[in-house]
Amino acid sequence: MKLFKSIIIVALLSHVCLSDEIHRYGTTAANFLEIGIGSASGGMGEAYVAVANDLSAIYWNPAGLSSLKGVGIQFMIQPWVVNINTIFTAGAVNVPRIGTFALSLTQIGYGQMDVTTLAYQEGTGEKFTANELALTLSFGRRLVPWFAFGANAKLVQSNIWHASANAFALDLGVLV
Repeated sequence: MKLFKSIIIVALLSHVCLSDEIHRYGTTAANFLEIGIGSASGGMGEAYVAVANDLSAIYWNPAGLSSLKGVGIQFMIQPWVVNINTIFTAGAVNVPRIGTFALSLTQIGYGQMDVTTLAYQEGTGEKFTANELALTLSFGRRLVPWFAFGANAKLVQSNIWHASANAFALDLGVLV
């Protein structure tokens, strides 16, 4: 017990001593990953995690891919205000006795915007664009009639004007 307490104290102290101060309060990244995919989920108030059984399951719960049979393709274009557009495209193939493999691309473009500065608040005459995308490789399998599991491996990229960032994410899901 004493060793456990010592390890906790050392971990907390090293975190406090070695952590950097955050200079960019309130910034976020990859918020486009919170935008739901599919009209059926929107109609259910996005309470769709347990019932996703089409290619939108890549977003909601990859275990739902286990319900797919054969080959499937899905495209979605969702226009928003001020030239913001979301595109989702996915394809899947079910391999009998192995599971369902899927590949999807989610992209959001924010359109062209004016470059502004403190001196030129109406714009400098320059334009810039911003976009984000996620490339997802998915797998889902039903082990027994009452249990399925799934996983997503995601490459996420954000670009705005001259800056860009990349990340890797892993999603896991089950259906019981």
